[in-house]
Amino acid sequence: MTDRSKTFVRTAVGAALAAAFVGAATADEAEVRKELDALKQELRDLRTQVGRGAASAPATTASAGSPTTFSVGGANVTLYGTLNVDAGTVQRTGATAGTAPLNSLVAAPGATPVSVPSRTTLRSNSSNFGLRGSRGLGNGWSAVFQVESALGVDGNASTLAGRDTFLGLASPFGTLLYGSNIDSPYKRGVQDRDPFYATGIATQKGILGSPGFNVTSVNAVSGVTVGGNAANAQQQNAGFDARLNNLIAYRSPVIAGFSTELGYGLNEQKSTSSGVQINPRVWSLQARYVMGPLFATYSYEQRRDVFGLNSLTTLTPGTGVTGPAFALTPGASARDTGNKVGLGYRSIFGTDVLLVWENLKYTTNVGPVSSFDRDAWVASVAQKLGMHRLIASYSKASDGNCALAVGGGCSTNELGAQHFALGYDYTLDANTVLYVFGSKIVNEAAAAYNFGVSGAPAAGVGADPTGVALGVRYRF
Repeated sequence: MTDRSKTFVRTAVGAALAAAFVGAATADEAEVRKELDALKQELRDLRTQVGRGAASAPATTASAGSPTTFSVGGANVTLYGTLNVDAGTVQRTGATAGTAPLNSLVAAPGATPVSVPSRTTLRSNSSNFGLRGSRGLGNGWSAVFQVESALGVDGNASTLAGRDTFLGLASPFGTLLYGSNIDSPYKRGVQDRDPFYATGIATQKGILGSPGFNVTSVNAVSGVTVGGNAANAQQQNAGFDARLNNLIAYRSPVIAGFSTELGYGLNEQKSTSSGVQINPRVWSLQARYVMGPLFATYSYEQRRDVFGLNSLTTLTPGTGVTGPAFALTPGASARDTGNKVGLGYRSIFGTDVLLVWENLKYTTNVGPVSSFDRDAWVASVAQKLGMHRLIASYSKASDGNCALAVGGGCSTNELGAQHFALGYDYTLDANTVLYVFGSKIVNEAAAAYNFGVSGAPAAGVGADPTGVALGVRYRF
C-alpha cells in the first residue's frame, strides 16, 4: 500500500468516525447503524482496490543510505553503486638524469630527464554501478549473482560487467563463486580498511600491491603475457592489487570472528606449442579475524608463468614506460608471490588505526635477473569528529633484493620510495561525502612508483607524483 493510499484510508476512517459521532446526536440508533454499515462497505471496497494496485506493482524497499531492492522472478535484486569524482592538480617532477645504470634492473636514465608539468584533471576514481541478487533454494541454500560495471564519469570508457561479476551458490558452509574481474582474496585483505576509500590519488595502493616501475592498480588475467599482448599490459600484470579473470572463489562463513577466502585463476592460456610450454595460473587466499575493535588478516598469492619480473625489466630508461613485449623461450617458467599482514584497531572514540607489511617476490628463468623482491610498510590513522574526519597515511617501499642468473652481485640501489597522504572529509548525509586529499610519492633516483588509482602520467625514473583532489563521493 502506497503512502498516498494509506493517507486516503486514514482520512476515510476519520470521516466515518466523525459521521458516526454527529449522527448519534441527530438521529436514532437504527439510522446511525445504517450509515456506519454503508461506510464500512465503502472502506472494504477501497481496501480491495488498493490491494489490487499493490499486487500489480513490483515489491520495492528503499531507505536513506541503503540500496534499492526489488523482486524479479523470485529473486531479491539490489541496485547499488558509487560515484566518486574529484577535480584537482597533478604533476611529476624531479626525474633523474644520467648516462650510467643505477642498478641491475633499470638501465641508464636519459640525458634529458622526463617530467610532467602541473595540470588540472577530473578523475572518476573507480565509480561503478551494479546489481546483485539471491534466490532462496531452501535449507539455507541460495543462488547468488552480481554484475558490476565501471562508470567513466571523467570521460573514460565505461565497461559493462568490467568489475566484480559472478554467479554462485551460497550455503551454511560458505559461498562458491564463478566469475570474472573479481577482486582477488589477496587484494581484499586490507582494501576495506583503506581510509581513502581504496581509490584515487591518496589510496595506499600507491605502494601496496605495486613493485614500482609505474605499475598501478589494474586487472590481472592469468597468463596475460602469453601470445603477443601489449607491453603495457604485461607490465601491469606484475601488480598484486588486482582483479582476476576466469576465477573460482570460495568464501567461508564467519565463525567466532574467523573467516577465509580462496581463489584459483584457471589456466585457460596453457600453451599447446611444442616449443614453448607454459602453464599460467594463480592461487590467492586470505585469512581474517574481526572481533569488536580488533582486525587482523593474512593474505597470500602465487602466480605461475605470469612473468612479472620480465615485464618489469622492460622499463624504458628515462621515460618511465614499458618497452617492447619480451619473447618467451623454450623451457621458460616463472613464479611470483605476495605475502601481506594487516592489523587494525577501531576505538569507541572514532579513531581508526591500520598497520600493514607486505613482501612481493618475482622469480624467472628467462633473462639476466633471476629474482627481485621488496618489502613495504604502511601506517595510517583516521579520526572521526562528528561529521568530520581527518586522515594521515605514510607508506614506505624498500630498495629490495635481487639475484642474477649468472651469479655475482646484483644491485637494487635507489629503487625505494615513500608515500605521504593527508585527507579531510565531511559527511553530508548517509550517502554523500565531500573530501579534499593531498598526496605525494617521493621516488628514489631509479624508482617509478605512481598513485595506485588515477595515476599521474608516466615520467622518467625518480620523478615524484604530487596531487591534490577536491571531490564528492555518493553511494546508493
